[in-house]
Amino acid sequence: MMTATFDRTIEGIQEEIQIDDFGRGKASIRATARLAGVSHVALIKAFEGGNLNPSGLAVKLILNGFEPGNLPFFATDGIPDIAISIILEYYAFDAGRYCNEQAKNAYKAFATIGIRTWMQRLKGWQELNSQTNSQPKEAKNVQQQPSIKDISEAISSVFCMGTMDPNLVQGLIANEISKAHPQLQSQMEAVKQFLPIPVKDELVTVTNLAKLYAERIGKSLNHNGSNLCSARVMNEILIAKGMQIKNPNSDAKKSGQPLYLPTDRGKQHSKVILQEAKGSNKTIQQLRWFPSVLNIID
Repeated sequence: MMTATFDRTIEGIQEEIQIDDFGRGKASIRATARLAGVSHVALIKAFEGGNLNPSGLAVKLILNGFEPGNLPFFATDGIPDIAISIILEYYAFDAGRYCNEQAKNAYKAFATIGIRTWMQRLKGWQELNSQTNSQPKEAKNVQQQPSIKDISEAISSVFCMGTMDPNLVQGLIANEISKAHPQLQSQMEAVKQFLPIPVKDELVTVTNLAKLYAERIGKSLNHNGSNLCSARVMNEILIAKGMQIKNPNSDAKKSGQPLYLPTDRGKQHSKVILQEAKGSNKTIQQLRWFPSVLNIID
């Protein structure tokens, strides 16, 4: 739930947010600084290091694909939405003594829908483009065919908060490109062979994690022997130990999102994976854990 202070911050930066024709968001450095709870001068200094002396924030942006030489231009040209999500995560969890509650509130607010979708809603982007409904049928069919770039950016924006393994995201992008452009299916399948596959056989559901934990402590997590109850208790333990939070999206289950999201600490011992839902061909996200997390929560 957003605080009154956070609401005022959002109201104060609306005019400093822009959406282009493709739905990509950008905000001024001052607007980004207010969201992250820091001064715009601090951001400018963080972007200026480049390759020679990169700051912790600059390193995080570079590792997520941003060119070092482009970072100083954020101060004048605005900051892309995906970069903003990385900045919020940095000041929420990774900035040491510079971590702050404002950045954490912003991170939690955008964790489920992605900051690009939030910017689009804030600026009414879908409504501004509603004139396409009045175009001829032939024209609408052409526009509804997304380009490879559109597919890649759209999927990346959904997982921009870093909860998903990057290789899984790239595999999903390749699958969706194949569906939209069948002529590229063979090429996409070939490319997928070169993607490193995350270790999955060590990942366990929270139910199985509860069983391992019960064996470790020598007693059951519940009194009626129910696996469902054990999973519920295990989830409460993971929250209490700061490893996960409840997904703030009330429609998470309906939209195929995980019911719990890993914290920055929990990401080191978990992965959000994609899998097909039982009884349907819908792809859903699930949070799985490496058994190593038990060494932390004991």
